[in-house]
Amino acid sequence: MKFVFFIIFLCTSLIAQAQLTNESELGIAGVNGNTKTQTYTAKQLNDYKWDSNVVGLKARYLNAKTNGAETALYFMSGLRYERQLSNHFGLFVGELFEKDKFTGIEKRLVSDLGGKYRFIDSDMTKFFSELGYRYMHENRLDDSSAYSSYGRAYIEWENKWNTSFSTKYWLEYLPNFTTNKDWQLNTELSLSAVLNSTFSLKSGVLVRNDNSPAPRVIYKTDTLFTTALVAKF
Repeated sequence: MKFVFFIIFLCTSLIAQAQLTNESELGIAGVNGNTKTQTYTAKQLNDYKWDSNVVGLKARYLNAKTNGAETALYFMSGLRYERQLSNHFGLFVGELFEKDKFTGIEKRLVSDLGGKYRFIDSDMTKFFSELGYRYMHENRLDDSSAYSSYGRAYIEWENKWNTSFSTKYWLEYLPNFTTNKDWQLNTELSLSAVLNSTFSLKSGVLVRNDNSPAPRVIYKTDTLFTTALVAKF
């Protein structure tokens, strides 16, 4: 019983000392007339910070239909733990789950392990890089599966130009250690305009390239343009 009370006290203390941040993003686009199109995008980011620890939760959803026929369906959710060892360097481990119907992926499980180095971490500018290892297991819509080991190199830069306008850019490169030609490259550029202390408008372009996609998938590159309302608190 004393142990139970100790655990409750410890959890309560951690919650009291922790900092929780939230970023929710929602985008909707529609066209009516000769062509009827609806597109929905949503993104969720949460960080739970205490002492030198960070637990992060992220999720992303995309669905598009044209004249009633589904043309895009993507879902991703992930959990990550990061431990800061110094002002600049930290280690992380993470798990990611994806479904991407129109690139032939029934489900994809991803495990990440690596290090993070912060070059700049100020109120106006944040710039960091990550280097690590990724293990990926894919179940595909054609009933095949794939197991691959990747390296992972990632950079992210975010700058607030003034109190109302900011830009963010990230780039991720994944060389495949199992099959050399099956490398991946993902990148995104976004612009944000602040509306008030909570809400902002964000426009961005996301590019995802898989040099060796799943069987029966024609295009190697997917591009997503979004305009969304973002709530941060």
